[in-house]
Amino acid sequence: MDPMNNARLIAATGRQRTRMGALPHFTEGLYEVSTDTYAWMVPNGSWGETNLGLVRCGDQSVLIDTCWDLHFMREMLDHSATVIGDAPISHVINTHADGDHCWGNQLFSEQVITSTQASARQIHQHSPAQLRALQWGSKLFQRVPIGDVDALGRYMGDMLRPYRFSGVKVVAASQTFSGAETIEVNGVVLQLMEVGPAHTDGDCIVHVPDRQVVYTGDILFVGVTPVAWAGPVSRIVSALERVMALRAKVIVPGHGPLATLADVQSQIDYWDWMQSSLEPFARAGTSAEQASRHCLQSAKFKQSPFAAWIAPERLFTSACTLYREWGLETGGLGGPLGALDHFRKQARLAT
Repeated sequence: MDPMNNARLIAATGRQRTRMGALPHFTEGLYEVSTDTYAWMVPNGSWGETNLGLVRCGDQSVLIDTCWDLHFMREMLDHSATVIGDAPISHVINTHADGDHCWGNQLFSEQVITSTQASARQIHQHSPAQLRALQWGSKLFQRVPIGDVDALGRYMGDMLRPYRFSGVKVVAASQTFSGAETIEVNGVVLQLMEVGPAHTDGDCIVHVPDRQVVYTGDILFVGVTPVAWAGPVSRIVSALERVMALRAKVIVPGHGPLATLADVQSQIDYWDWMQSSLEPFARAGTSAEQASRHCLQSAKFKQSPFAAWIAPERLFTSACTLYREWGLETGGLGGPLGALDHFRKQARLAT
């Protein structure tokens, strides 16, 4: 059964296309997923199409994650007026430091913002100014048909086009923790569990036990290829197993539709397939890019459910993470030029 059918749509944006211009697999908007417990669901879960959580606790609310830019953050708040009008947001939780989960923090500078210590340290790794420059630069790159620079321009341009980074100021958490933390608001308990380093350096998941809801952040993607920026991959798998062990009735992923336990298992299967497929190439000295291409072109991949997931080329980023785990050189993501070269190679896999 599709869990989206069990959620009650409270307010919809009315968009007929996703931010990336695709046909939506579900309606964008605010859903009540359990009593006084909500998810802001954004189809189809591609770059920046990020799900948020909202938990009403009497006359206060807790927001889980914020948007990549202020425009989309304000849109979410406008559509949540029926909840936060009577129960204003008093606490914000960031599940990790990717900008599409925390760059809306500046709208809540007067509220308590909580994240892991590792996430708070990582949040300034990239800046809105860098992405504004990349938006501008991608237009120029598309005019350079040399060394796949034009492919990079199209890839990054498509990724960033819907977002407005002007005016965004990165605001780190005002309250941090390591390991585990409990936030209680008017008797409603939210359990924060650090599961990183995994997807990023400081991931956490948020469990609302009385409401039987868990918000996973980017530990879980549904219908979208997951990515391991930090690793180790084994920690992502352990975190997914932890999500399953909670036996929550509702699982809100960082991207994509509401999840079933089968969706969680499918992502575990993906990581197992990826590691077993890449390892022979790594032992043979094949580059991470070529190994990724071989995996994506394999019959086993094409016959798997993973082949239908959005952005299969993200395998390359996770392959580089695994190669580093295995002590192999990948070129890395260090510095602006290193990052551009990395995404140039990923763009090649997407074509």
